[in-house]
Order: sequence, then C-alpha cells, then structure tokens
Amino acid sequence: MVTIQYKIFPYQQVKLIVQTISSITSPRHSDYFFHKKSFFEQHGNPPYDVVFIGDSLIDDADWQDLFPSVRIANRGIKGDRTDGVLNRLESIYSTSASKAFIMIGINDFSFGTNANDVFRNYKTIVDKLVARKMEVYIQSTILAGKQRNAVNKKIIILNKRLQHLAKQKKSITYINLNTSLSKNSLLNEKYTRDGTHLNGDGYAIWKELIKPYIFYNR
Repeated sequence: MVTIQYKIFPYQQVKLIVQTISSITSPRHSDYFFHKKSFFEQHGNPPYDVVFIGDSLIDDADWQDLFPSVRIANRGIKGDRTDGVLNRLESIYSTSASKAFIMIGINDFSFGTNANDVFRNYKTIVDKLVARKMEVYIQSTILAGKQRNAVNKKIIILNKRLQHLAKQKKSITYINLNTSLSKNSLLNEKYTRDGTHLNGDGYAIWKELIKPYIFYNR
C-alpha cells in the first residue's frame, strides 16, 4: 500500500510571494504623484501659515476657501502613502508654515502594509516636522465605509498609536475626526460619496473640528 502525502503551501509564504510580485509589477508611485511633487517643488508663494499634508482626502479640499484669512498650502496628493510623504518633505519644509495638519494612512493599508510599518513612517514624518519647529496636528486617519471595512481594523490600531504619540510632546496635537465623521466604526454614509472620500457635508464637519486649532496660538 502506497501512502501519498499532500502538503499545503504555507499561507504566510504565499502571502509574501504575492506582496513581492505586487511590489515589482505595481509602480511605487503614480504619475500623478510625480507631477504634483514636481509642481510643489517649482511653484508656490511662501511663506504660508499652515500646510496640509496627506492623500486625496487632503488633495480634494480647497482649504484656502475654507479658511480664507489664513495662508494655506495644500500638499495633498491623491493616492499617496506615508512613504510618499517622506519622499517629498522638502516641498513641505519650503512652505515655511508654522503649523502642519497631516491626515494619511488608508492607502498604505490598501497596499497591504501593516500598522507597525505605517506608524514607523508616520512617526518619522512627525519627528522631522517637529525638528523644523512646526506645530504638528495629527488628524486621525479617517475610517472607511462598509465598502472598504476590511481596512478599518488597521486604521483603528494606527490611530491609537498616533494618539499616544501626540501625548509625548507639547508640539504635537491629536485631533479625532472620527468622533464626528464615523458611526459604528464606519465612515458615516451621510458624509461620503463613495465610502472613502468625503462630500461637502463631510468637509463642513472636518472644518469645524479643526477650526479652533487653525487659529490657536500657543
């Protein structure tokens, strides 16, 4: 009698192979990223009072219209991740802004990055901004709607670590956007157009949450 052994390929090894292939076949950053990065490096009219940093949720808003009395530089790029921000810090420093409002993270998780690696990048960004004498306002990474609920567990972990980070230095403030934008640990459908990006009502809520910090002088 012949016994045949069937061996199932370990899940973790399969996952590693998939991630490796993905990193090879997928561009590290989009053409839009490089276009915006180049634009930021060549244009602008500093000094600004405030700089907003992040992905499409930052990029999509006209922060200058929301706060017309404040000189604001929008340094959001659609699809960007924490490693992208690290690659374009010079265009953020060059704004000469005294305040930096940052909100990013969901795209990292969409690429399969774990919460520890995202937090490591995020902390490096914050530390470098603080070293430039900026007041840093960490805005909680906004939860996704039910369409992308799978990423919310990682977002919650990241936000807890960011909140703890902000408690360690006076120059860092944590602003919890999800208290008003989310419901039952999901982005509230009233404030989103697709489960990720905000509509006008969502940005109105966001504006009111950060307004005291925009005008606050330490």
